[in-house]
Order: sequence, then structure tokens, then C-alpha cells
Amino acid sequence: MQRRDLLQMVRNALGGTATQSAAELALEAVVRAIRDGLAEDGEVRLSKFGTFRMRTCRPRRLKNPRTGEVMLLPERQELRFSPSTYKGA
Repeated sequence: MQRRDLLQMVRNALGGTATQSAAELALEAVVRAIRDGLAEDGEVRLSKFGTFRMRTCRPRRLKNPRTGEVMLLPERQELRFSPSTYKGA
């Protein structure tokens, strides 16, 4: 699914009479809220949907196969999503 498909679904969920810009504002508000929640708490839990979590990955050592040079990949943050186990009616 692409962003335009998601925008069309949001527009339909708003009654089908909403403008494209209203659907974009609604989608952007949800994405911004998730992003801000992750920045603040490191986790966003949406009931009956799932949980977004920020995870810290350890630094890793990599070897360039062409030159044999060993490089260090620094510690990084990774976004993880775990879907809910909710089995809706």
C-alpha cells in the first residue's frame, strides 16, 4: 500500500466528502503523534492494533569483502512494530 492509497482510505473513512487536503492533515496528525510519542517515551501502544517501539542496536564490526578492511558500524536506533493479538469480531 502506498501513501496515496492510505490517503484515499482515510478520505473514505471521513465520509467520502472530505477534501484531499483534509485527509492529508488527518494522516499527518496521526503520523506526527506517533513520531512524537516515540521520541518522548520510546514506545507507542495502540489498543487492538499494535505497539511501535524504538530499539537500540549494538555496534557491529563489518568486514569489507573487497579490501578486507574491518569497520565499526556505530550504535543505532531501530523502529520495531509488534502487531496486536486482538482477534476482532
